[in-house]
Amino acid sequence: MKGFAMASKTATTNGLTGTRVIGGKSGTRRIGKVRRFVFHPTEKRVIGFIVKRPDFLWMFRRRDKFVSIDGYDMVDGRVCIRNDAKATDGAAYKALGVNPDECILWVGLPIMLEDGQSFGIVGNVVFNTRTGAVQSIESDSGMTSNALLGKRDIPADMIKGFHKGIGAALAYSGEEGTETDSVVLGAVLVSKEVAALEVQGGLAEKAGKGAAIVADKAGKATAKVSKKASAGAKVAGKAVNKGAYVTGRQIGRTKGMFSSFKDEYSKARHSDTTK
Repeated sequence: MKGFAMASKTATTNGLTGTRVIGGKSGTRRIGKVRRFVFHPTEKRVIGFIVKRPDFLWMFRRRDKFVSIDGYDMVDGRVCIRNDAKATDGAAYKALGVNPDECILWVGLPIMLEDGQSFGIVGNVVFNTRTGAVQSIESDSGMTSNALLGKRDIPADMIKGFHKGIGAALAYSGEEGTETDSVVLGAVLVSKEVAALEVQGGLAEKAGKGAAIVADKAGKATAKVSKKASAGAKVAGKAVNKGAYVTGRQIGRTKGMFSSFKDEYSKARHSDTTK
């Protein structure tokens, strides 16, 4: 099944993104496709995901639907929403004991140390399908940088979790790009042991020590750019990390609400390398 392992009870955000979602009383009505994954405000776990529903008559946008980690089953490779009020939307948030305005979309957030060193952004996330507990995250720096730097698989014991005050400028869903009096920065913090993790793929792995030196320099440049991007956003008072916060009143209202920090991050890196 796509992105789903029956034996280990694990799934990946990359694998489940785009999976068809069904539901209704009979469990056969087409609902939409898995779009983004929602994480607990303070804990290292997935609490559910957002389902993108097809436009009505190809013209009118339907509201996206939140599905709880406890509110679905996998049936023939598809996500089947349980016929239970607590499986979706406001009732699901209430049952989970979380405020939707404080939940986070991890994918696309910077991966950083407390001193500001960056390891790219959160790409694929492996999690337990029963508890939602994050088992690992994969760093992502964009296709070009991945080819040079490779990726790191960061285990749960090296992940400290979401942290405010460092990283990318955040925005409530549907309010991205707006000028505000104060900007909240956010990132997924990791421990310093991440720097010693083996890099998978990229020139560093293929060409040995020489490429590793190049990759190290490129990595430091990436960290520098990330700091500049965050500092610039903070000074300007402009929230650039679109949709980092999930909010009940905004779900489904804006087509681009789930664009991530990746675009701003890539632009900043390109600008720095062309100077």
